Amino acid sequence: MNQRDNNLSIKSTTSTIIQEIKAVLSNVKEDEFTRFLDAIKNSKNIFVTGQGRSGLVARTFAMRLTHIGFKCFVVGETTTPNIDSGDLLIACSSSGKTSITCHIASLARDLDAFIVVITAHPDSELSRKSTVTIEIPAPAREIGHVFQSKYSVQFRSTLFEQACLVYLDAVILTLVRLLDREETEMMNRHANLE
Repeated sequence: MNQRDNNLSIKSTTSTIIQEIKAVLSNVKEDEFTRFLDAIKNSKNIFVTGQGRSGLVARTFAMRLTHIGFKCFVVGETTTPNIDSGDLLIACSSSGKTSITCHIASLARDLDAFIVVITAHPDSELSRKSTVTIEIPAPAREIGHVFQSKYSVQFRSTLFEQACLVYLDAVILTLVRLLDREETEMMNRHANLE
């Protein structure tokens, strides 16, 4: 196998991805993490929003929050209740400028909800609507009509979405430990219509 073929192997490719995620997560801020945990623990209801792959990551987080005993909803679903003071909105957007996500955050802010924004761009429009901003430092910049990142060989904001998923899974694991959740208790909340 020559060097070019080696760079195309599954082990080499996954190693590249894992190293990129590790580099990003080594630069997240502990104080933001602590504030995020406190916001979750002190919320009546939790709502998540995001578009595209960021939205899918947010949905996985909502599922796990439900499994560990929080009342969590995905914005836009037919059974999602109203948001109110004392509730938490978690908005995920790599760019921090996705129009619908920014609009939802504005509505939540007007209704006195606590807003956590997870983004690669902490100086973005979405971040200006937040109570707490979590920076996942994997920005992709738009150059002409192409998104490029000096941090990643992957397409567009893929690295942000991967790092965001791992970050949110770390939030879940930390909450499981802090709240002393048992596997059986979590399994009792797992969907059984599947």
